[in-house]
Amino acid sequence: MTARGGHLHYVDLIRVLTVGLVIGTHVLALAPVPPTVLMGLLGTVFHTSREIFFLLTAFVLTYSTGRKRVHWPRFWRRRLLLVAVPYLLWTVLYFFADGKPFSGSALVTDVLTGTARYHLYFLLVSLQIYLVFPLVLRLLRATAGRHGPLLAAAVLFQLAFAAAVQWQWPLGPLSGWVRSPDALLPSYLGYVLAGAIAAWHRDRLVAWTRRHTRVVALGCAAAIGAAMNVFVIQMFVAGQPPLRASMVFQPAVVVESFAIAGAFLAAGLAWQDSGRRGERLVTAASDASFGIYLGHPLLLQGALLAAGSLGLTGYAQTVPNAAVLAVLVLVLAPALYLASGLVTALARRTPASLALTGRTWSRPAPPPREAVRTGSLAESLAESGGTR
Repeated sequence: MTARGGHLHYVDLIRVLTVGLVIGTHVLALAPVPPTVLMGLLGTVFHTSREIFFLLTAFVLTYSTGRKRVHWPRFWRRRLLLVAVPYLLWTVLYFFADGKPFSGSALVTDVLTGTARYHLYFLLVSLQIYLVFPLVLRLLRATAGRHGPLLAAAVLFQLAFAAAVQWQWPLGPLSGWVRSPDALLPSYLGYVLAGAIAAWHRDRLVAWTRRHTRVVALGCAAAIGAAMNVFVIQMFVAGQPPLRASMVFQPAVVVESFAIAGAFLAAGLAWQDSGRRGERLVTAASDASFGIYLGHPLLLQGALLAAGSLGLTGYAQTVPNAAVLAVLVLVLAPALYLASGLVTALARRTPASLALTGRTWSRPAPPPREAVRTGSLAESLAESGGTR
């Protein structure tokens, strides 16, 4: 296995790009216009954010834990705390944000199923990944030298499962899983294994990507083009409505997700190798990514309510849909990203940071204290935070 090194700067950019796809997906999903072909085409690209995040989660976990001896109870305690607490808080916040009469049973159902808002399933799946991750590492060690076949099996499984969901294959006792796959880890098992294998062979993957950046870019473009063609065929030949033709669980999106993940890796490496321009902004956005993910639907809900009260929602029905989508993707989505990042940065500086952002409280550094004359220079620096 590749040895663990320092901070992976390219992962920061990958995370920032993926959050952008997430926000784009949710902005499109709540667009105040009927679903159109253009919306479906954009959706086939933006929907890959889900799969890329699971690839990235497994990659980072494997990179950080793969070679060292892990005290799993401590690992679970820390990881579960950083996800479970925000999950519970935001579930309650979104439950009451809908303005429905309080129902204890409905709240419990939302907690158990991740349905208080359309994006909270991700936290439930993350908790499941943490719980079984020791088994993932054990599998990788047991199959060392045979990771090629394991990767092929993972991809084939993901393709088959996506087909089962898209066409609702009758799978007997597993039919319930096929009908409601969002919050269950097995629905993404192929991505988790692929991400873990990628981290296990990180040096080889990174070196290959650097040598074949153009191939990766062309492959990504081809995969996106193929997925869009599949969408068009499903709409105009199979007669599917735009939302169904662009659904997340379908084989075309599986291929597209791996291709876009590879392109994001190539982009991250190119950014890192060229001097990491804008590093402070990228690092800050990456650090805030979980908080942005958690809170942006609430800000989006507020923006849509404001648009309705100002008459903008009604006005959107009188202009071409393409113009509305352009405003949503090019104006609203970036503005929502920025606003969510600023809110997250503020939340990080409060005692509620863990619950709101999944990150520990980022306390401001204390002002330097006057050095004690009898102490050494090192002691003075330590007191003022200079050696951190």
